[in-house]
Amino acid sequence: MDGFTKRTETKRRAILDAAIRLMAVKQSRFTVSELARAASVSPVSIYNYFGSKEQVIIAVLTEMTEEQMGWIESQIADHVPFDQLLIEILSRKIETAGLFDETITTMIQADASWQQLAGRGYAAFRQLIEYGKTSGAIDPELSTDSYLRYVQLVQQAILSDPSLSTSPMTESMQDYFRFFLHGIIRK
Repeated sequence: MDGFTKRTETKRRAILDAAIRLMAVKQSRFTVSELARAASVSPVSIYNYFGSKEQVIIAVLTEMTEEQMGWIESQIADHVPFDQLLIEILSRKIETAGLFDETITTMIQADASWQQLAGRGYAAFRQLIEYGKTSGAIDPELSTDSYLRYVQLVQQAILSDPSLSTSPMTESMQDYFRFFLHGIIRK
């Protein structure tokens, strides 16, 4: 890798890492100037590499999602027990829930590249459901499409809830995942 390419990648990485740190605290409520300061780059660098703050946020979420999908595939390939894998996936979702606010949710719902990524995400989740069925961890009599529709309905309900603010997002996600894993009937 030549010096220019290396410097470019270093700056790009610094911007993404700074955006993750800012999103953990402020979700979308940070400025390009704050991002530039946090990344130790000029605001012009952000526009040159990404075009806008929104595209930085999309790039962060895309990278995180692709990493998560790759991790899930490797866990399935390693035959990690389904229940252990599902709990880890849900724990990771709870950890990242705090990055989202209404602005980010609206942004990703309107982004064409995010919609493509979501399609790939559903394919990965389909693979996860099939893995759960073949390992005997989930009911094989229910169709994979039914499982996927259920998850999609829950996700859409969460994303479209106007009363859900960013502050209780992590707590709400914990509740939703508890419903998902255990239902509503106490055993």
